[in-house]
Amino acid sequence: MTSQTVTIEVAPQVAILLRSLQQAAEERGLSLDVLLSSLLPANWHHREMTPDQRADDFLSWIKANAVRVDHFVDDSRESICTREDKAR
Repeated sequence: MTSQTVTIEVAPQVAILLRSLQQAAEERGLSLDVLLSSLLPANWHHREMTPDQRADDFLSWIKANAVRVDHFVDDSRESICTREDKAR
């Protein structure tokens, strides 16, 4: 596996978290990327997937996690906006 260095801007508390994760990784004799990679689900394989396969995988996930209701849901603008919203 080739290594790539990336610089990102994060909130200070996230930087502290990343530093502590890096220390934990080093204490175990690992690099941060190896430690973080170990946290991914076993089926995380998007790097090897084609765009069509990723799209199919995403659609399968949507179908598996869709919220199902047994009644009509009125999410029209008229049902969401209140008189106070219209007065602004």
